[in-house]
Amino acid sequence: MTSIRVSAPRTVARPDDVTAVQGARWVTAAWLTIGALNYGYALLLTRSLAVDDFATFAAGQGLVLCAATIALVAIPWVLAQALARARTQTERADAVRFSIVIAVTGGVVAGGVVALVASRFADATTVAALGVVTLLIYITRVSGGWLQGTERMCTLAGVLTGEAALKVVVGLFLVSVLGLGATGALAAFGIAALPLLIWWPYRMTRGRGRWAQARANRDLWRRAVEMGTVQSLVALMATIDLVLVTLLPAGAAATASYQVSVMMGRAPLFLASAVSVAFFPALSRRRMGTPLATNAMRMYLIVAFPLAAVYATTPPGVLDVIFPANYGTLSRLVMFTAVSGFAIGGINLVSTFFQAVNDQSCQSRQAVGVLLFVAGLVIGWRAGGVLGLAIGGCCGAVAALLLLVRLLVRRQGFGVFAQLPLVEPLVVTCVLVALRPVPAAWLVAATAIAIMAAVRFLRHRATATAHGRSEGSAPRQGTSAQAAGADRESAGADRGPGGDGPRPGAVRPRGDTAGARLLLDAVWRHDVRVADEDELRRALAVARDSNTEALLARCYPRQLAETVVEVEERDASFLSSLREATERLLAAGIPSVLIKADGPGEHVGGDFDLVVPDGRWAAAAEALSGWSVRRERYWLERSTKVLLWPPSGPAAHLHASVGWFGVPVMANDRLFARALAADDRPWLEPRPADRLRIWLAHALFQNLSFELSELLAIRPLLQPDVMAEAHRESVREGWGTAHGQALATAMEAVGRLDRGEFVALPVPLPARTSLHVAVEHTPRLLREGRIEGAVREAALRIPLYVTKTRKAGTS
Repeated sequence: MTSIRVSAPRTVARPDDVTAVQGARWVTAAWLTIGALNYGYALLLTRSLAVDDFATFAAGQGLVLCAATIALVAIPWVLAQALARARTQTERADAVRFSIVIAVTGGVVAGGVVALVASRFADATTVAALGVVTLLIYITRVSGGWLQGTERMCTLAGVLTGEAALKVVVGLFLVSVLGLGATGALAAFGIAALPLLIWWPYRMTRGRGRWAQARANRDLWRRAVEMGTVQSLVALMATIDLVLVTLLPAGAAATASYQVSVMMGRAPLFLASAVSVAFFPALSRRRMGTPLATNAMRMYLIVAFPLAAVYATTPPGVLDVIFPANYGTLSRLVMFTAVSGFAIGGINLVSTFFQAVNDQSCQSRQAVGVLLFVAGLVIGWRAGGVLGLAIGGCCGAVAALLLLVRLLVRRQGFGVFAQLPLVEPLVVTCVLVALRPVPAAWLVAATAIAIMAAVRFLRHRATATAHGRSEGSAPRQGTSAQAAGADRESAGADRGPGGDGPRPGAVRPRGDTAGARLLLDAVWRHDVRVADEDELRRALAVARDSNTEALLARCYPRQLAETVVEVEERDASFLSSLREATERLLAAGIPSVLIKADGPGEHVGGDFDLVVPDGRWAAAAEALSGWSVRRERYWLERSTKVLLWPPSGPAAHLHASVGWFGVPVMANDRLFARALAADDRPWLEPRPADRLRIWLAHALFQNLSFELSELLAIRPLLQPDVMAEAHRESVREGWGTAHGQALATAMEAVGRLDRGEFVALPVPLPARTSLHVAVEHTPRLLREGRIEGAVREAALRIPLYVTKTRKAGTS
């Protein structure tokens, strides 16, 4: 085993790390510019609109912001993640078509909901304008998703800044020149969005036949719903108080003051959105807890903390100069709305870390956080009116952020928060609080702090993560420093913050895991990073042990060209032998079911397993006598299984039933009654529930573990209806409890792999499960009169467990 030197050269950042950091600068600059334009727009409208009209505008803008926030995730983020992970042009085109479908559908639904809510505080014209504006925002977000997914952040920043500037110009024209009031101010949002159609991916939408496929893509629908749900909760927290205050019996001046303070206090939310947009494509190609997440968190804190501190400590005299006299209560509200804005921005960014690795465990915590926020608002209103509303919202938002941060630490480790700049912001806050009574001194300090934060943000550099760009995006050879860095990260990725203990939820790997990590990143997560020959050699060895070498070879077709050729030849040989054998059986009047087939399109296990009906096993073996040149029987399975080798190609494992070591597991009559015809192929295939049961039974009755290829085959079968049906059938056959325990083990492994955690291979079944299956299954065999099978089950279980355990311990 190759040893790794501790003093390896300093790693360099991955190209997409650098792209993410540079993109964050562009998008953040755009977002800050957009924020300044929005605040300037709102400030000008406080002088151009009557107080009642401005309250209508603020509430309508809150609804548009809520709908737009959902649209920004349900459409461009889903599209960006799909484009970042896509490996073919067809997958990219399907993702674009799906985003258009969901944009139109979501826009119609969201427009209707916004219009329904707006009817409570606006006239019919304004309600109609809000509905159309919402639809236009949804449709034009496809352009943003295309630019984000292709990581053209500079263009995206310019487009979004232009949209905001056009909105201000058009809105002021509609309000000041045409006198359209709140309706014109809100209609400007939709008019300004129209130029985004210039960057629509029109060429990717061609091909009528694939639109139905895009609409039926369950994986993209699932991602859209999951991301939409998470971001809906963020959007709800960001806007519910703006709408709620208009429905409460407060004075118009107090309501407008609260709305202005909230709108200005939400600046960190825009910053968090900018950082999330820039980092999300790269985070989607990483496992959880990556240093890239730390980069994103650091870039947020560098600006958000000083910004919130400046706003929270703004002296009343400064606010009186900026705002009209009707907004006199602002000075008492800003310190609380600034803190709540910082907390909601943090919630937005932290939720991005969960969404990037498809971890939806944050939804329940977010839902509780929203309830805490609403409870704080209601209790605060009852206790202290509008000021109490601000205080209660502040407490609720901070509590919600702490809930989510605690979950992030449990799921991804404390590394995300390592080496964050926390001391300096606290010092800055103390200085600003001390200078607040002296507005001139405070203004000088606030300006200096803002400049320092901007400089630090612009000078921030990506942290080296020792991973390269995917092979499919920009092929190049990795340096020795990168390879060494990858090994160091592999060795330390499961350590806790201090490096002296395992990260929560992580499995401590045995020996050299660099090859296994490379395999998991490429095959499971489609993160095809640069790898040298030594890394690929080790990964290929692990892949051969887990029957996934074909998948790995196709991830690195240039470096593993010989393996690709070998795999394709083996795949063709597999299908040819399988077809010839099953055609011979069918000619003899014997149907057969193909079981334990490898993952989708990956016949890398070599041999194939066929089950024939009851009483036809001997006849089937005779029917294949002219096809095979050698046969062999294992002494424990002499009456239930025979291996038949043709002159060339894989062997046929001919089973009398689904079972191992002479122990029958599944009833043949139900297997064949429920089997599905495989197009024009001469063999049958088990229905999905039976396929799932066969994989679980193979782990329970033979291997006592799951290989990576088996987990890949199980993952698409983890559908609620399939799992429920499979469990019912297993209960019928006397191993329902063991079925549930094995399924739980597989689901836990699949979930951890999906979240980017390292999982040692193969994944063993718990000792209790491995032994309990015999206790559960043997009595059933006895009741059915299968004495020989019951004796084998009872006699072989402990030796099988001991043998497999010793083998795993020495591997």
